[in-house]
Amino acid sequence: MEKMKKIEVIIESIYVNRLLELFKESDVTGYTIIRGIEGYGSHGLKTADEANDLLSNDYIFTLCKEEKFNKMIERIRSFINRYGGKCIISDTQVLLSLKESKYL
Repeated sequence: MEKMKKIEVIIESIYVNRLLELFKESDVTGYTIIRGIEGYGSHGLKTADEANDLLSNDYIFTLCKEEKFNKMIERIRSFINRYGGKCIISDTQVLLSLKESKYL
């Protein structure tokens, strides 16, 4: 088992590629995207927009070692300040195959 950071980001779909570029520049190469999520928050009810997915919210999560996270935390903060959204960080333990663990 490996101790890692789980980074969960909820942002408007239009900004997903910018976030993925931030991950790539930080050498975080694996992620999962769930498109068209719905929820209620400070901006009221946000529903998935089937006609125009640019106005929908997406959920992106990734895992990385704490060293990588510490190098990009301020970049994530700047991203959220500029584009909005929410970022949830948690400590987690992950059971990986030997093949997978060398990529993190």
